[in-house]
Amino acid sequence: MRIGFVSRPECPKCIGVIQSLSDFLVSRGDDVVLEENTAKEMNAGGVPVEKMNAEVIVTVGGDGTALWTIQKTNSLILPINVGSLAFLSEVSPENAIQYLDRFLRGEYSIEERARIKSTLNSRRLPDSVNEVVLETTVKSKIRWFGIYLDDDFIHNIRADGIIIATPTGSTSYSLSVGGPIIDPKVKALVLSHIAPFSLNARSIVVPSDATLRVVTLDKGKNIVLTLDGQVNVDVGFHDEMTFTESEHPARFVRFNQDFYKNTREKMQ
Repeated sequence: MRIGFVSRPECPKCIGVIQSLSDFLVSRGDDVVLEENTAKEMNAGGVPVEKMNAEVIVTVGGDGTALWTIQKTNSLILPINVGSLAFLSEVSPENAIQYLDRFLRGEYSIEERARIKSTLNSRRLPDSVNEVVLETTVKSKIRWFGIYLDDDFIHNIRADGIIIATPTGSTSYSLSVGGPIIDPKVKALVLSHIAPFSLNARSIVVPSDATLRVVTLDKGKNIVLTLDGQVNVDVGFHDEMTFTESEHPARFVRFNQDFYKNTREKMQ
């Protein structure tokens, strides 16, 4: 089997975990391929994520490492959490070899998580696992946004920004601005506002197969669209963005699919 590895940058502990797992796999006769930046830290040869052609990619770091990898590939992902709060991972360095062995023996399931398909003026952008964030780049300067669901007008609102999250992302940035937690099995997106200038602004849960449309209504104001904290896109006056569920879900290796236990433990 061909196994890929991606490390969080400048993380010696992550590199140590990858080295141990690589030694374990090589002793079994499996193929190991390293992401190019990870390989440099290990003084080895590597390739871009897009060219790994691995049956599974093991990400070692936090949620950010997994999200960065998913931006570049539709491969199956096995996240290992090293030293940070991570909702996408159920594997730690201490039990990594045990769980990798279980994977190799077929003792796992595959969980699909919805991603957001985003467009800017009809141009498709990278899909997002957690959320897309549309916000002002100038502190303390609110902006006008027009928001629609399919052909229905929701409202025009002044706010620092807008968050559109998947159920996976509902426990991330969206939660911090008062959004609800959504079970990953629910086919929905949640729209939340960042510091809205309104007493009536509340998060809205919409069907994931509908299309949320957001239009910027301030002329000459600086706004940026951020996808999973990984990709930033400048947005201009009266630009139109659409958001709906992607046809390409993220796929994770799972051993114990207990969303509520995981959430409860992370939130304590």
